[in-house]
Amino acid sequence: MDASREMDVATAVERWRLAPHPEGGYFRETYRSGLHTVPAGWPGERALATAILYLLPAGRKSAWHRVRGDELWLWQGGAPMELRIGDETRHVGPDPAAGDEPQVLVPAGAWQSATPVTWAGPAASWSLVACLVVPGFDFADFELR
Repeated sequence: MDASREMDVATAVERWRLAPHPEGGYFRETYRSGLHTVPAGWPGERALATAILYLLPAGRKSAWHRVRGDELWLWQGGAPMELRIGDETRHVGPDPAAGDEPQVLVPAGAWQSATPVTWAGPAASWSLVACLVVPGFDFADFELR
């Protein structure tokens, strides 16, 4: 069974224990490294890496935002995710024939916005990705436009 086509947004949010994200959509931190560092020029100590699950409902766009560290987006389920990085558009998803990539890197400090791809066949009502941030994410390093 492909749960992504049958599970609505509210059920997905509940089952994966997600909370509203300031940029839009829903998230839950799933990993925070116990190792720490103070990167040169940063305001303080950071975990070496962090990871979240991020769900965005179909028809919604995340706010333009940027983070101080590199951010690796990894497709997890549902519809592919269109990811805008500055003036470039990439698709994080399962189908290389459709131009999808299973993972896309957003370089440190790059402005980005995302929206689920809704034209991709019988798509789910949401897109789910994992985001790995290195050095680890801290809201002090997050900027919304």
